[in-house]
Amino acid sequence: MAKILDTTLREGEQTAGVSFTVEEKMKLSKMLDEFGIEMIEVGHPNVSPKIEEFIRKVVKEDLNADIVGHVRAVRGEVEMAVDCGVDRVAIFLATSNIHLKDKLKMTKEVAIEKVVDCVQYAKDHGLKVRYTPEDATRTDFDYLIEICNAAIGAGADRISVADTVGVMQPHIFYDLVKTIKTNLRPVGIDVHCHNDFGLAVANSMAGIRAGADCVHTTVNGIGERTGITDLSQYVVAKSVLDNEKLKYDLKMLKQISSYVEKITGIYLSPLMPIVGENAFTHKSGVHTDGVLKNPNTYEPFSPEMIGTERKIIVDKFTGRKAVKSKLDKYGIEASDEELLKIIHEIKKIGDERKIIHETDILDIAEKVLGFKAVTIPTGVDAVLLLRLEAHVYTTSVSRKIKNMHGVEKLYETSGDDDIAIYVSLKNVAELNNLIEHIRSVPGVLSTSTRVVLKKYGEINGNSC
Repeated sequence: MAKILDTTLREGEQTAGVSFTVEEKMKLSKMLDEFGIEMIEVGHPNVSPKIEEFIRKVVKEDLNADIVGHVRAVRGEVEMAVDCGVDRVAIFLATSNIHLKDKLKMTKEVAIEKVVDCVQYAKDHGLKVRYTPEDATRTDFDYLIEICNAAIGAGADRISVADTVGVMQPHIFYDLVKTIKTNLRPVGIDVHCHNDFGLAVANSMAGIRAGADCVHTTVNGIGERTGITDLSQYVVAKSVLDNEKLKYDLKMLKQISSYVEKITGIYLSPLMPIVGENAFTHKSGVHTDGVLKNPNTYEPFSPEMIGTERKIIVDKFTGRKAVKSKLDKYGIEASDEELLKIIHEIKKIGDERKIIHETDILDIAEKVLGFKAVTIPTGVDAVLLLRLEAHVYTTSVSRKIKNMHGVEKLYETSGDDDIAIYVSLKNVAELNNLIEHIRSVPGVLSTSTRVVLKKYGEINGNSC
């Protein structure tokens, strides 16, 4: 079974606008280790004092995963990685003509000398060594084999085939990795696939089928430009599509994804495969009917597998089964005729606006049935006070919240709280839903709610 090297803490932190604290990195390292990742790439120790501090700190945690430092083919940087006490060092130097000529101003011969010198030094100091020929997929093949074999001869135990600008296609990458493996001395082979054309996961899977034995991933697929292979997509695809029994704790995937979403401030698209909000959300009447009868009709795997749950959306597309399931949730019984009337009213509202809340369904049911189906306190106004994490840009959070249902006014404030929100909602259930929605926004550290007991209205156009 192929191993996983997760590089969220190195490649992931290279995402535009992302910077982790030492504490956030420590927490994520432990989560990845608990998940079962074999190798965790922790960054370049020479980039900043905080990165070096984190590497020295995580090394002392004695995690099950190998801790991998990442450095250029520069003797001083390798020395720093050795001094930090990492288990492995990943040494990279570009090999394509465009990189050697235009970026590095270096001959092919000098490049080989630098790689050999650094690999030998790391090996002599007891580290396992990976050599990464950056931009490998655009490198002259014969030279690629030459420099990689030189690195292996110097002591490298792994070679990483880096598709640095994401130009591979699965069938081409399969052939390339297979040919590389055939022409190299015995060595472990990693694949590092960028997602510029949306093919990172597919290319990674092709590389493994071709003989590679380690895939590089990041949580939520973050990284330079459009990122690299997404952890959740890769492991679930291997588990479900390749029917491979994995040792990873897949139930942690949603938890890990949500944590990285929170500390990066990068909202996932609802359409994100596996961990996106819509991954197990069903709306069409035909779909909801099928899922309620047998989830396998419209789900390739169960949401419980990754620690999440399915959602049934009720709106103008809704069928009888979906509405009945919502009413059953509240212990409301309705005849077939009453159910049709409820569905008719739901469709009318659905044509008027985008979202139908559960309280709308209950209101409709009560009108059709002619009695109070569920008792929920109504008419609630409140002030919500939000505290944000120190590194979060307040306005970025405000923009996500200001258009949420029920939010009437929003203020960015000084003092202990960063944001104050005035909300007006139909009932306590809606207030609870809004609070949970706000708490899920990355960067929100805590919320405090004050229910309004009296409101004096406006005098001369001014609130008082």
